[in-house]
This record gives sequence, structure tokens and C-alpha cells, in this order.
Amino acid sequence: MAIRKAYVDVKDGQIHYRYADGPGDIPIVFFHQTASSSAMFEKVMVRLEGKYRMVATDTPAFGQSFFPPKAPTTRYYVETLLEALDKLGITRFHIFGHHTGSAIGCEMAAVAPERVASLSMIGPVVLTAAERQEWLKVAIDPMVIKADGTQYMKIWYRVTHLDPRPDDNPPSLEMCHRECLDTLRAGERWHEAYVAVFNQDFAAYFQQVKCPIMMMCGRGDILWPWWDAAIKARPDAKAIETPGGAYVCDDHPDRVAQEIVTFLGSLR
Repeated sequence: MAIRKAYVDVKDGQIHYRYADGPGDIPIVFFHQTASSSAMFEKVMVRLEGKYRMVATDTPAFGQSFFPPKAPTTRYYVETLLEALDKLGITRFHIFGHHTGSAIGCEMAAVAPERVASLSMIGPVVLTAAERQEWLKVAIDPMVIKADGTQYMKIWYRVTHLDPRPDDNPPSLEMCHRECLDTLRAGERWHEAYVAVFNQDFAAYFQQVKCPIMMMCGRGDILWPWWDAAIKARPDAKAIETPGGAYVCDDHPDRVAQEIVTFLGSLR
């Protein structure tokens, strides 16, 4: 059965999502990184088809979802995506978040514990208040649409250099093209998601999560330097070092899918 696409109405607009039917009453809900879309999970979803019901949302302002009326907070993302899941009749679910999606998923698990059966994350954002302020200084680089088109090469450079890679193992051009298109579609507001994440006290929400946790990170991930902090913060979580970096769902979808199957299987 192919992965399908659809829209669901929420208060401020429409949320676009990908989905696949499957057995069980508790689906997996995927939340993507910035500035991607639910497309980043397609390879993993294909490998999980027939095993679980799955929904992968486009966060507001990304993919084909609506643009928020003002700069969003992570709480806005949480409330809006919960509204979308309500409209889809999904009351309880497993979360799989990636980077920004981890921040959204962690806060969702903390504030709506009755809804979340488990929390899986790639790149948990366990930063101190000082580190979050530093990220706000160095990571927020808004795109400016210019007549000379220089923004296009700037985006291409960002996407192709997000993961440190040896010259003989460059990222897939197809994937880079997809990621650039997603960034371009979000336009001059794509950085708002970063502002939201670095203003969020992820560490506080992380401590409040009551459901089972799995977290993953690779040495090539931009958030790898904070991996030990995540493990120390939640020694009860299942911690897995994966190959690669921020594009692990594209580069190693078999591994990611297998870790999901193993983790969710252990909860039964």
C-alpha cells in the first residue's frame, strides 16, 4: 500500500500530512526537522508499511502546511498538531521526532501525557539556558529573497554542509534538492522554527516525560556534542548511537526502521 497525502483542517489553516494504514490502535506520528517536511520520513515509512498505522505531519510553515499568523512558539506547534490529530481521530500515539520534531514531541509528551504512548527522538536538544542563547546568536540566519538569487546558493551550501562528511561520501543530490525546495517553500520565515526551539526549555520538558523514551544520535549529527547531556538527563531512556548524522533517515532508513520496530516491540 502506497504512502498517501492529505490535508486536515485546524483553526488557523490546513495541516498537510503523509499517512499509511496499518494494524493496531496506536499509530506512530512523525515530526520533522527544520527546514524539512514529512517527505524526510518516506524511506522509513516505506520500510514500516504494513506493521503500523503512520502519520507524518508537515509542521506549520513547512511542506504544504499553512503559515502561522505570527512567529510560532513550540507550544503553538504542539497545540496545533494535537488539534490536527484530534481531527484525524487519533487520541493516543507513539511519537517519532527529529531535531525540531524532537523538541515538539518532547513538549507534547510532557504536556499531554495521556496522549503519548512513547517518545522516540533523533537529536534531543538538551541545552543549557546559556547554550540556547548562544544558538540564538549563531544559528538564526533568516533567508532574504534577493533579485540576484544569491539566496539559492546559500541554501544549497547549508543543506550540503549540515553533516560533516568526507569528500568521497557526499550527501545524495536528490535529497539535497528536496531539502532545498522545502527551505525555499518556507521562505523568509523558515528560521522561526529555530527561534522557537532555542527559546524552549527542552531540558525541563524532558524531565517531565513519563512514557518510555528512545533516543538516537550519530557522531556526524550537529547535536552530537550534547548527546552525553541527553543520556545523563534521562539514564532510563534507551540510547542508541546511529551511523551518520542529521540525514540518518535518508542515509540509513533500514537501521532507523529496525530500531523503531525493536523499541515498540519491547513495549508490548
